[in-house]
This record gives sequence, C-alpha cells and structure tokens, in this order.
Amino acid sequence: MGDLPVYDVVLLPPQEVDDASVRLSRRCASFAATEFVLTPDGPYSHLSLFMANFDSSACAEASALLRGLSARTPSLPLQGDHFSGNDQGMFELFYRASAGLTKLQEDVIAALAPLRTGLRRRDPVGRVLAEYRLTAPAVARDNLERWGYDEVGELFRPHITVARFVSRGDALSEPLDPRPFSGLFTTLALCVMGEHGTCTEIVETYALTAEAPSPAVP
Repeated sequence: MGDLPVYDVVLLPPQEVDDASVRLSRRCASFAATEFVLTPDGPYSHLSLFMANFDSSACAEASALLRGLSARTPSLPLQGDHFSGNDQGMFELFYRASAGLTKLQEDVIAALAPLRTGLRRRDPVGRVLAEYRLTAPAVARDNLERWGYDEVGELFRPHITVARFVSRGDALSEPLDPRPFSGLFTTLALCVMGEHGTCTEIVETYALTAEAPSPAVP
C-alpha cells in the first residue's frame, strides 16, 4: 500500500516544549549530521499515537472522528522522563505514559484502525513492515496484525523524536534535563508522515476541550 499517504495521529507539544525541541534538534545537527532538523514550520515536533494508510475518504472520516474524540478528551499534563538514543540513530525524549495518555491512544486506535488500508510499507526506522512482522517479537507482531501499528499497549513508549543521526552510532553524550520538556498538551493533530517518522504536514488540529475529571476525594 505504498502508493497511499501515511498519516500520523499525534499530540503537538505546547509552545515552550516545541521551542525547546527545535533548539535541541538544531543542537544535535551541530554536533553531527542528522537526517532532519525540527523547525516551527516542519518537520514538526510531535508525540505519535497511531500511524496508518488512509485513502481520501477514510482520511476525511478519520478527521471527523478525531474532532469528536478531542471534544471528549481533556488536556493532558505530561512529564518528560528521560532522553535516549538507539541503534537506528534516533535520539528521543521519552514521556511517562500517564493513564490519560494511554486512554487517548486506545481511543484513537479503536476509532481509526478500522479505517486503515492494509499495512504501511515502512516504519519510521525504514524497516519493511510486511517483512518485519514475520520476525518481530510476538507482541509487536500481534499489534501489527491487529492494528497495523506496533507501539501499542506494553510497547507504547510515548516520545518526541528530536533527531536521527546519519551515522547511526552517533549520540549526544552530555547529560540533558527532561524537566523543561514537561507541559500541558492541549492539541491533537492529524499529520502527513515523511521519512524517519517525521510529520511534514499538519492536515488538521483538534483542541482537547473536555473538562478534566475532579480528583477523587479520600
């Protein structure tokens, strides 16, 4: 299904987190060559919830469903937890998977997975998914077969990808504080995906407008 656009349902960070992500992406690029640099005009900093192929009619339906879902979902305070690089050259800021964030991903997938067309051709690191699912760990394989997306359930590790180093072994060695990347995430978005898991175009944004639940009284 490589001829269909690939879409990413994401949370867009608040302005101060976006600014910090862009600065850090530029810093990574000044340290070593990277595949992309985040900018305010794209590629955009984002936290992915679900990736899928949609045809034009499914994309329109997905947008309508996200509009309704966002009206039922409160803004999400998210806490930056740590930075990590991997053997694919990705340098990522990981967030704590709060109950609210996990529920949002579950709601997004339940609504949109039935609209997808087949399996995406490649994942963000470039693996051909039709081949990868034959050798993937059992949980990832099951998620790919059920949802077309592997980072679900116990594999959901919410993050913002800050950079991908051209030389996959490169990584920032200096200690970085994740706390300035914490904030209140108020915007869901449907984006067009580019290479390396980037979001190159924002199709539509959806404000998370539901009232936050009151804390339980002991």
